[in-house]
This record gives sequence, C-alpha cells and structure tokens, in this order.
Amino acid sequence: MLKDISYGKARLGSTDPTAFLLGETPFRWLNGGVISEVFTPNTLPPLPPGRARYGVLGHPIAHSLSPFLHHAGFVALGLDAEYLRIEVPAADLASAISLLKKGGFRGWNCTLPHKNSMFSLVDRVEPTATEAKSVNTVRIEGDQSQGFSTDALGWRAAIKETWNIDLGKSRILILGCGGVGQTLARHLAKTGCRSLLLVNRDPTKAKKLEAELAPLATERFSLRSIGWHSKDLDHALKETDLLIQGTSLGLGKDDPLPIDPAKLARGTKLYDTVYRQELTPLVRAARKLGYQAEDGLGMLLHQGALSFTIWTGQTAPLEKMRHALFHAAQRLP
Repeated sequence: MLKDISYGKARLGSTDPTAFLLGETPFRWLNGGVISEVFTPNTLPPLPPGRARYGVLGHPIAHSLSPFLHHAGFVALGLDAEYLRIEVPAADLASAISLLKKGGFRGWNCTLPHKNSMFSLVDRVEPTATEAKSVNTVRIEGDQSQGFSTDALGWRAAIKETWNIDLGKSRILILGCGGVGQTLARHLAKTGCRSLLLVNRDPTKAKKLEAELAPLATERFSLRSIGWHSKDLDHALKETDLLIQGTSLGLGKDDPLPIDPAKLARGTKLYDTVYRQELTPLVRAARKLGYQAEDGLGMLLHQGALSFTIWTGQTAPLEKMRHALFHAAQRLP
C-alpha cells in the first residue's frame, strides 16, 4: 500500500485513483505525485530548485486529465518535472503569459478557449501552428515563446490506432468550425479526403472557413458548408463515413447532444474530440445504437505525447503515458 504523499494543498493517498500499479510494479508519482489542485497564474506555488514546470491552461480546466499523462512520462524517463492545471479566463490570457514565465514554466498546453488566441500571443509560430492557425503547445526558449499545434497529428494518430481507416477515401463531416474543428478541417484540406462538409451553428463562420480552404480542395475533393439547422443536414448525415464532433458540447453534464446519432448512416464512425472521465453523452448514445464511436481521450494521449517531446527533446514513453491516462479515466478493466 502506498503511503500518503502531499504537495501543498494537493494530497494523495492509498485510496486515490492515482495510486496504482504501472507495468505490474508499484508506481509512485515523482516529487509528490500528480498535483490535483487547480491554480491561477497568481496562486502558483514556489518552484523547487532544479525542477522543470509545465502545465495546461483552460477555462474550465479542473476536468483535465493531462497531469496524469505527463507525470507518467516524467517518471518513466526520470525527469524532475511537474505539470499543473491553470485556470485562465479568456480575458486574462495575455496577462497570464508573463506570470507563467515568472513562475518558471518551460512550456504549457492550451485547451478551450485559448488555442486561437494563443496563436497571436506567442513570439514565434512554428509550421504546425501556422497550418492550424492555432496553438495548443507553447515552449519557452530563453525569454521567447514558441507556438506549436499537435492537435491534427495527435488526432490522426488516434484515428489510425482506433480504426485504421483510409481518410483519403472517406466522406468526412465536421461539426464545429472553431477551435479543434477548424484545425482538423485545415489539416484534412491539406492532406485530402473524398469529401469534406463543414457544419457550424453560425453558418457564416463555416462559409468563411470554406472560402479559405477552397483553393486547397480545387478538384481534389468536394468541399462545402451548411448551417447546423439546415434541412440538408439530415441528408448529409446519411452520406458520411466519419463524423467529427469538434464543439465543446459534451463537457457540461447538461449539454444537449450535438446531433441525433439515430440519423447517421449505419456504417458511419463517430469521433468526439471532447473527452470526460466518463464517455461523452454523444458517444454513449451512438454506441447504444450500435455505432462505432470514440471520444477524444486517444487524441489527448497522442497530442500530449507530441507536446512532451517538444518540451523534453525525448521520445515520449507512450505506453506508460497511455496506462496512466486510461487508468485515471477509469477506462482500464
């Protein structure tokens, strides 16, 4: 049985889900374990000498399982590092950056609603972020911030691992043209698919993204957009091989379903980029009807592993990180 360990206000014990067996051996989190407290840029704890500090910024952020993922990687490679959840409202993002630098951060992840805004706030934008027009990973080099996006490649790795489908031959529908939705749309427009349909609650936003991506599509594949409540949507759902749910719907326990999964064609696969400790309502509803449906936990794993490598320069220990993440989400038998 693991002894109780503590870090500031965060306290973990033998009954905590973070105390588990990893690779059939007792697993003790490095330097006090996963830090469960949610901080703000103004309430950061002192940084112990020699320790590297990373974290994830969002609003809300308490649900994030990223600390489990990254601490497992730090432990596996023997790195003296920690990973914090940082609550940052959208209006405070710009002022938070200087506080994070002063707090000793060597990098951080961004989640809702910060990915698009962070793109214009970093000092240097790397090619992956330029393609996505958003930033989900920041690395600090000296006093300069570098912005990356690991969302598209992380999503693609998760799709390949889950279904190994040929995206180039797939009819793809994306719900939501902001945040991760537009990132995946730009990626698919560049890499190609059989057809790409953009659907957004504000149809003007979908039309704008369609116009941006049209030169990439040309005659390679069909690209169009429709409104969320358009009568054409029911027909489109019947002609979709892969539906990507890219909105924030599902994070809240009372959120409505983005679409009625009963309207999907029988062979349609559904990928919800949102994840929760339990499966999202959309994934549960789709599976109940017999559809192949997954949430964004696999995407989190793979995009997080890419972030880990960007920060540390070392290959991420993917299986150790997977085990920690899926155990924290209570997805392991």
